[in-house]
Amino acid sequence: MSAVIAHLRSRREAHLEQLAAYLRLPSISTLNLGLKEAADHLAGLMREAGVEARILPTKGHPVVYGEAGGPAGAPVLLVYGHYDVQPAEMAEGWASPPFEPQVREGRLYARGAGDNKGQHFAQLKAVEAFKATGTPLPVTVKFLIEGEEEMGSTHLREFVVANRDLLKADIACSSDGSLHPSRRPTLALGCRGLLYVELIAQGAGKDLHSGSYGGAVESPFWRLMRAVQALRGPDGRVRVPGFYGAVRPLGRADREALAGIPDPASELRAALGEGAERIGEAATFYARTQTEPNLNICGFQGGYSGEGMKTVIPGAVRAKVDFRLVVDQDPHKLFEDVRAFLAREGFGDIEVRKLATFEPSKTPADHPLIQKVIRAIGWEGQKPVVYPNFGGSVPDTVFTKDLGVPSVWLPLANADSNSHAPDENLRLDVFHMGCELAARVMEGLGR
Repeated sequence: MSAVIAHLRSRREAHLEQLAAYLRLPSISTLNLGLKEAADHLAGLMREAGVEARILPTKGHPVVYGEAGGPAGAPVLLVYGHYDVQPAEMAEGWASPPFEPQVREGRLYARGAGDNKGQHFAQLKAVEAFKATGTPLPVTVKFLIEGEEEMGSTHLREFVVANRDLLKADIACSSDGSLHPSRRPTLALGCRGLLYVELIAQGAGKDLHSGSYGGAVESPFWRLMRAVQALRGPDGRVRVPGFYGAVRPLGRADREALAGIPDPASELRAALGEGAERIGEAATFYARTQTEPNLNICGFQGGYSGEGMKTVIPGAVRAKVDFRLVVDQDPHKLFEDVRAFLAREGFGDIEVRKLATFEPSKTPADHPLIQKVIRAIGWEGQKPVVYPNFGGSVPDTVFTKDLGVPSVWLPLANADSNSHAPDENLRLDVFHMGCELAARVMEGLGR
C-alpha cells in the first residue's frame, strides 16, 4: 500500500494536468452539449489507467462503464459518478472562463471540478496507482459514470435494472457532495427522499382589474395560501395523516454517528457566512436536515411581481412545495395522501400535480462493509465524519433497492466548492487527499 500512496504523491502535477484537460470539455446534459466528447474522453482515461472501458447507450445520454479485476473471490466495489455538469456562463459572475481551468491560491477553478469530474477522476487515479506499481488490486472495481445526473438521472434506474448482472457488486461507493467543513474524511450513508408538488387555485380564468372587480372577485391567492397553510400546523409539523408513521427510527450506530459530527454550526457558516447567524438552533442542524422529514414552500406564482406596479386579480395562481422524506416514507403514497387530505379539509377545488419524486434510502452505519470503510479512511489520526444521511436527494435506491447492496457516499470535494454556482472549485489538497482516500477504501475493503 505504501507504494500506491507514494505513486499518487509523485504524480500530483500530472494528475492535475489530466484533470484540467477533462474539465475543458463542456458536458452539459440539460443543453445536450458535449456529452459524446466527454464520454469518449473518460473512456480513454479509464483505458490509460488499466481499466477496461465501454460506452453503453441509454435512451438518453450514454453511461461510461469500466472494470478492473481483483483476486478471485475478492469483494466487488461499484463506483458511481457523473460526467455531466451544470451550465455555466461568465455573465453569472465567474472570475475566469468556466471551461478554461485555472489554478488560483491552491484551488482549481472550473465547472465540474467538484461536481463531479474531479471526484470520480480521483477514484480512477487510485485504481491506476495499484496498476502502475504492480500492487495487486485488492478488490474488483466497477465504474458506473452516467451523463444525466444534472437532469435528474432520467434513465439511470432503467439502465441499472437492465444491467443487474453487469453491475453486480458487494458495495456501492459514490463520490459526490462535499466534505465536512473541517475537511476531515466524510461519509454519508443514505439520502432523504423528495415529493415535489404544485398546487393550483383557479380564479376567473384571466387577470382582472383590481379596481373594477376587487371586492366582488376574490384573489385566488387567498384560497391557495389557506390550502398551503392547512398542510402544516403552528408547531411546524405536517398535518397529513400518517406522514410520520412510516419514519424508521435511527439505529444505535447511526445515533452515535450523528452525535459525533463536530460543530454543527460550521456547515452553516461555510455555506452562508455571516448570514448563518440568522438561523436559530444550529446545534440541531444535522439532525433536522439528515434524519427528519420536512415540508418547504419553494415559491408562489401568479399575478404580477415585476418591477413597478400592476393592479390585477390573478386568473390562476400556483404554489410549489417540496416534502423531504426519510426512509421508509413513500413519495407516491404521500402524494395520494396529500390530495385526499386537502379534499377532506375543504380544498377539493385545488389541483394537485406531482412534479418530481425521489425515494429515500439508507444503509445502516453498523453494516460490516461500512465499518471496513470507516476504519480505512482515518486520515493522519483523524476519525472520519459519518453522516447518517445526505439532506438532499440522490439516486441511492438504484444501489440499495435495485441492486440490493449497501451504499456509501464518499465526498471528495471541499465544503466551499461552489457546486452549481459561479467559481466552482476544488482545493488541490482535497483532490490529492481524495485520490489517497479512494485507494485506502479499496485496500480496506479487500482485507
